[in-house]
Amino acid sequence: SCTREVKKIVCASGSNSNPISVGVEPFRGKSGSVSFHGLTHQLVEENKLMSAPFQEEKGSLLWVLAPVALICSLIVPQFFFSNAIEAFFKDETLIEIVSSFSFEVMFYIGLGMFLLVTDHVQRPYLQFSAKRWGLITGLKGYLTSAFLSMGFKVIAPLIAVYVTWPVLGFPTLVAVAPFLAGCAAQFAFEMALEKRQSSCWPLVPIIFEVYRLYQLTRATQFIQHFLLLMKDSPRTPEMFERGGALIGMIGTFQALAVVCLWSLMTFLLRLFPSRPVAENY
Repeated sequence: SCTREVKKIVCASGSNSNPISVGVEPFRGKSGSVSFHGLTHQLVEENKLMSAPFQEEKGSLLWVLAPVALICSLIVPQFFFSNAIEAFFKDETLIEIVSSFSFEVMFYIGLGMFLLVTDHVQRPYLQFSAKRWGLITGLKGYLTSAFLSMGFKVIAPLIAVYVTWPVLGFPTLVAVAPFLAGCAAQFAFEMALEKRQSSCWPLVPIIFEVYRLYQLTRATQFIQHFLLLMKDSPRTPEMFERGGALIGMIGTFQALAVVCLWSLMTFLLRLFPSRPVAENY
C-alpha cells in the first residue's frame, strides 16, 4: 500500500510539470529564488557575461577619463569661452546664443565620452536593460507622473514663448532653446544606450535632470538682465507689459526647476528595487 501511495504522489507531481514549465523556468535547486513575471534566477544566470570576468589586479585606470571628461566639459567653457565670447560680441542676445551653443556642444561631447568610458569599464555585465529593470521595480503611478513631467517640460516653455513673443520677441526663444534641446538630447542618449543594451542607462536621466537646473539658472540670469536694464526706464504701459512678460518667464523657469527636482527624486525612488510589479503602475 505504501508503494502505491508513493506512485500516486510521483504521478501527481509529474502531471503538474507542464504548467510549471510554461512561462516560469525551474530554479535548479536555488534556495530563495523568486520569479517576477518570468524574471527568474535561471533567466538572469543564463545571460552570459560579455567578456572574461574582471580581475582586479589586471584593471586599468581608464575609468578616470569618464569623470575628467564630464567635469572638463562643464568647467572649460566657463573659464575659457565666456570671456572670449563677451570680448568678441557686444549684443547681449548674440552673446547668449553663442555661449549657450558652445556650452551645450561641449557638455554633450563630454557626456558622450563619459558614457562610452563608463560602458567600457562596466563590462562584463549582465544584460540588464531599462525594460527588464522595470519588471522588478516600480512605483504605483510612476509612469503617469513621468509622462506628465516630461510633457510639462516640453509644453510649458513653448507656451511661454508663444505668450511672451509679441512683447519680448527673439530673446524668449534664446532663453528656452537650450532646455528644449536638452530634452531631445536625453532621448537620443537613452535610445543609443538602449540599442547597446548598456548597464549605465540610469546615469542619463540623473545627469540630465541635474544639468537642467543649470540650464534654467542660466536662462533665469539671461531674463533678469533685461529686468535690470528696465530699472531706470520710464514707467510706461509698454514697460509694465514687458516687465510682466519677463517675470512670467522667470516664474516658468522656477516651475520647471521644481518639476525637474520631482523627476529626479521619483526616478531615484524607482531605480532601486521596491516590489514586484504585478499590475500596471
